[in-house]
Amino acid sequence: MTAKTFSHDLNRGLGSAIIELQTNPNRMQYKDIVLRCCLKDIGYDTQSEGTKGYYLYTAIRALGVKDEFEDKIIVAFMKRLDHRLFQQLADIICLYADDGSEKAKTALRKKYQVLVDQLSKQRTFHHKFCEREQLEYLMICNVNTYKWSAFRKCIADAGHILLKRRDDACNYYDWFLSHCEGIFGKERIAQYFNTASETSAEINAFVTAQNELKKVRKNHSSKRVEQEITLENYVDKAIEIENDEHTSVNKNTYASMALSTIRFSRQATKEDLLKLVSIIKNEKSDKIRANLLHVFRRVDFPADIYSLIEYTESDCEQLQNIAIDALGRFKDQRVHDLAIKLISAGNVEAGLPLLKENWSKKDGPLIREHILPLKKISHAVQMDIAGIYSKHSSKSCGDILEHIYRNGECTFCRWGIVEALWKSRVLKEHILNECLYDSYYETQKLATRIKRKLERDVNICF
Repeated sequence: MTAKTFSHDLNRGLGSAIIELQTNPNRMQYKDIVLRCCLKDIGYDTQSEGTKGYYLYTAIRALGVKDEFEDKIIVAFMKRLDHRLFQQLADIICLYADDGSEKAKTALRKKYQVLVDQLSKQRTFHHKFCEREQLEYLMICNVNTYKWSAFRKCIADAGHILLKRRDDACNYYDWFLSHCEGIFGKERIAQYFNTASETSAEINAFVTAQNELKKVRKNHSSKRVEQEITLENYVDKAIEIENDEHTSVNKNTYASMALSTIRFSRQATKEDLLKLVSIIKNEKSDKIRANLLHVFRRVDFPADIYSLIEYTESDCEQLQNIAIDALGRFKDQRVHDLAIKLISAGNVEAGLPLLKENWSKKDGPLIREHILPLKKISHAVQMDIAGIYSKHSSKSCGDILEHIYRNGECTFCRWGIVEALWKSRVLKEHILNECLYDSYYETQKLATRIKRKLERDVNICF
């Protein structure tokens, strides 16, 4: 494996990089690459796939440089960090601590205390750093290591911050509390709050803030349930967006439209939807037409899809995209023909979603022609290819799926690609072995299940 290939695979979290470190006698040639990846954020979407902290720590151990890397990682960790890099480094240091490193434990305690002191007086919060979320992350790390004693200290420290700040900017600890309820149980935590809040001002402040937060959420939830959106409301909102785009009156209009779309899709009758189709047809503005069409991303278009196909040729890109999304819900020869037309013209990202319901075996060569030359695979292509071949198994798709597997950045979608390889019976043994060391835990679990099944099948044969 060349250094370039190793760097490519390590950045994407592929198990091939770990196997290379485990088996190559000249593994030290990769030392700088591994350290560089540790000290920069190599995640794609940490909300869905988590960090690559465990994966990188596995690489450090395979390389045999734990002691050499530890000080450098701790120095980086103690700086003010982008939130995602903080998460990655925190995960690595927590693994050092789990292996008994006193340096790592000290670093975690120091960083935690720095954040407690900082949040007690910090007035504004930059979305790049998310220090309040960083503190909560370390609270969870502490509880995982020190259990109940850490829980009590974390609650007291959170209360201390509330008392110092005298506002509600730091009273959200849902993730931490949910995690602790899973470890200690709701009843034990509730009992502790009831007794400790009577003697501790910090804990009383924390409990009071949580109770106030519950009331606010309950009131907000009740108002949301009571709200109803009619066809008239939905049309008015779609027109309002177009007006606000020019006047900049309401920055939250698009979020409001998304919420209206969800509600309307749940409440609309077939008669409402048919009336909406007529309104869309008679609307002169393509932008308003696009806004109105949003609901048909969530429910089937109730009329002939000919008009949707027409909209895909609009000069308005937004209308094109929404019409394609609406068409993707249908199994129809016209949708298939449109997909082929778009892919043949090089518009792969627009054509692939239309094949999820309409793929046929003869489409393989065209997909191959346009996918294999791509050096960078977009998340949309990754997701759509996984969707197509998970639904339509084909032994001829192996090279397409392997190319996406090797070059896609999203590890969550890579799990879908591996599943599609397995369903199509084209999952090669070396890729299966790589998946055992993949940075995404669900891919490791899938590979383990497949290996066990294959071993059981062999035993049954003999």
